[in-house]
Amino acid sequence: MKRTICIVGGGASGLSAAIASARMGAEVTILERQPRVGKKILLTGNGRCNLGHEGRDFSRYHGTFPQMRQILQRFDTEQFFRQLGLYVRTDSEGRMYPCSNAAASVLDALRMETNRLHVTERTDCMVTDLQPQKDGTWKVITADACIRADAVILAAGGSAAPSCGTDGNLLPLLKKLGHRIVEPLPALCPIPSDTARLRSLKGMRVRARVSALVDGAVRGEETGEVQFTENALSGICLFNLSRLAAIHGKRMELSLDLLPDLWQTEDKGLAELTELTQIRGEMPCGDLLTGLLPKRVAEVCMKQAVGTITASTADVFKDDETKNTLLRLLHDWRFPVTGMGKFAQAQVTAGGVSGQSVTQTLCSKVQKNLYFCGELLDVDGDCGGYNLDWAWASGAWAGMHAASDPQKIVQR
Repeated sequence: MKRTICIVGGGASGLSAAIASARMGAEVTILERQPRVGKKILLTGNGRCNLGHEGRDFSRYHGTFPQMRQILQRFDTEQFFRQLGLYVRTDSEGRMYPCSNAAASVLDALRMETNRLHVTERTDCMVTDLQPQKDGTWKVITADACIRADAVILAAGGSAAPSCGTDGNLLPLLKKLGHRIVEPLPALCPIPSDTARLRSLKGMRVRARVSALVDGAVRGEETGEVQFTENALSGICLFNLSRLAAIHGKRMELSLDLLPDLWQTEDKGLAELTELTQIRGEMPCGDLLTGLLPKRVAEVCMKQAVGTITASTADVFKDDETKNTLLRLLHDWRFPVTGMGKFAQAQVTAGGVSGQSVTQTLCSKVQKNLYFCGELLDVDGDCGGYNLDWAWASGAWAGMHAASDPQKIVQR
């Protein structure tokens, strides 16, 4: 008799789990609360689907899940999709995309395989309760049905992007069932800052080295394009620091080095700025940094450093002290963090089911035949395909083990 598997969530990890379980001969049903599976997949990589990253850098992962490394090491993302007939290309930074450059191709390949394997999809189906039975099976309760299964795989995602159906609604149930939950926080999102300071910079972009300072100590550093919005700093480098902002809140501030490749020593910076002030001595000081920074950014920095953009450069920069004031600002431009980002803007959730509650096979330590995968677990990665890598790998791993013989409860 076939082992029955119920998968809650039809996103990346849920589809991967379904394929793995069905390939092992299980009878698989996916329950998805949205009108169709895979909605979030279509949004990834700006519609191109950055489906993985070549040469995994484990320092790019965060959370309380030591099992993560071994699971990722045993999974080959490119080979997984090659077996689905989907070819992958890798860009110069190691990010993997479908050769079609379309996220829809990824979802199509996954769904063609689940259809081939006769996986049942039940959409517009929201799970409201999970009930373990004395014989080790489960009842999965939805708004209009009760589904029995030998094993359940929870692939319902975290709390990020609630428009895709991921709002963390299962976490209270899992806590009630005895699992430890790490508080969900938004990650890979803009970092809120002082609106008054950002207003004049809205729409500007600069390349910078960004440091996350907590009580004055550097907790993280990224280099890349910074985008100024009306009330936040955005861009991939900020996204990768946003989990720190969610954790530390107003104790954190951001330091922008606007010239990460220039004037890195005090003496060199002073000498080159002195030369530049001589060249542009008769011009308004607001024009001094033309060619180094976007004009509006340069003017805001100048006004903050010396209080004017209209006085002549020669009149303003008469001494080394004024030049050093500007240099310090250019290499250490501070922005306060005013709070954490919003789940509606976040790409992923930091937090979730703790690694302390889950075995190496991704089975619950406190409930038989209950498995987890993807973003529901306390694993989150930086931008660049790391989170989808984890989704595919953890889904396949959970699916394989759920379709095997029933797992025994592992005592804490």
